[in-house]
Amino acid sequence: MKLSADWLLSLALLATVPARSPQGSAAAAFVCPPCGAECHFTTYSKEGNCGGCGMKLVPLASVPQVGVLLYPDAALVSSTLALSVFSSSNAVRAFTVADTSEPLRLADALEVRPQFALADAPQLDVLVVPEGYGAWDDPLVVEWVKGAAEKARCVVAVGAGSVVLARAGFLAGERVPGRPFLVERGKELAPGLVFDAELDHRRAGKFFLARDAGATIEAALAVVAEIAGEERARRTAEEFGVPWTPEAK
Repeated sequence: MKLSADWLLSLALLATVPARSPQGSAAAAFVCPPCGAECHFTTYSKEGNCGGCGMKLVPLASVPQVGVLLYPDAALVSSTLALSVFSSSNAVRAFTVADTSEPLRLADALEVRPQFALADAPQLDVLVVPEGYGAWDDPLVVEWVKGAAEKARCVVAVGAGSVVLARAGFLAGERVPGRPFLVERGKELAPGLVFDAELDHRRAGKFFLARDAGATIEAALAVVAEIAGEERARRTAEEFGVPWTPEAK
């Protein structure tokens, strides 16, 4: 999928919005339904209406939690694309997670403050491991990914994100979409995987695997369809100006 200069600029502007730390304690169990505004990150201890948009509160447990993993060499485009697709779906609560709560500079171009440190992140319904380099050699990140992926309903991996999953013990023997770099070095980085540059994206059980940034949209839309229905995925695709049908999953 070809990404225009306008798309890349809009994604960069999205990521510059300061992260808002969720409010409330572990006892807070109600939130505003995802509505495209920041108020759905405010938590409440009892039923009622959202103080921001006025919508009726719902149990926090009923809102799927989507965490996009960030790390120093995570790819800017695939990270922000995944985050923007899930946020635009208005079906989930999407946020970023990293092994630090301090700002990370992605692609030496954009500084992003993760919303959760790994130890503080809620249990995820969807884990996103974006393209990037080096995270597979970080034992803390690999161990966290192992635990998060085991519990998640769906896992999205873009490019070398599959190497992180392989190091965590997943995808053994799978045919995985990969750019030429991974086709060439895949046996060294993840001997249990078979990288295929001809594949754009594919599903392997609960794992939604994308070759590159462009395929990230397709993989994320497939997850939206999985957790919120095909009509929601179609509406989200329309916002991005891309075609999507169930057959494209």
